[in-house]
Amino acid sequence: MKKLTIIIIAVLALPLVASAQDAMRQLFASENAGVFRSLTLATRYELLNKYDRGDTTQVLNNLRTEETGILSLSPTHMLLKSSAGKTVEMKLLFKSKSDTVIAVIETVATPVKDSKISFYDTKWSKLEGSKFFAAPTAADFITSRAPRDVRNALLSGISFAMIEMKFKGETLVATCNLNDFFMAGDFKSFQPYVIRELVYTIDKAKIKRK
Repeated sequence: MKKLTIIIIAVLALPLVASAQDAMRQLFASENAGVFRSLTLATRYELLNKYDRGDTTQVLNNLRTEETGILSLSPTHMLLKSSAGKTVEMKLLFKSKSDTVIAVIETVATPVKDSKISFYDTKWSKLEGSKFFAAPTAADFITSRAPRDVRNALLSGISFAMIEMKFKGETLVATCNLNDFFMAGDFKSFQPYVIRELVYTIDKAKIKRK
């Protein structure tokens, strides 16, 4: 019975595979690096079909604990809510006509949003991230004109930086909510020396700060 179910799912998926000419759909279905470990192949096809129908109801993952759904999808970009507190964003970066890099941003809300970015080839082998992007740290959000004592006070007061990253068209925007680590009164004196957002441009497969 289990084997028959698998065959039925595969047959039902064939029309979708045949009609899905864009790379993002195929990469989402073929991902095997652990990014979507909680989504079976059948669930991924179900999510794609629901998105195509305009059905916004969400689907339980294979752990039966969290609902997931596709928020946006294009041939080169995808944003998926994988649980109540996590989103996964994928964007294709084109080094050349025959060489594509997949940039994956995983963001969790704890409740302040924190992101990590990873890079893969089209076979989902992980790539060295520093070749494509110098990920920001909390220090990057402090202006160069900040006095040394202010810089030291800011950095010493942060146990870990919560930096949210997301793609906006052909840019990547990084936001650090340093104000969430300090009392409102304390942060008021730091605020003139804090940069709210950093914007990066995408040049082929390189992500560079503006």
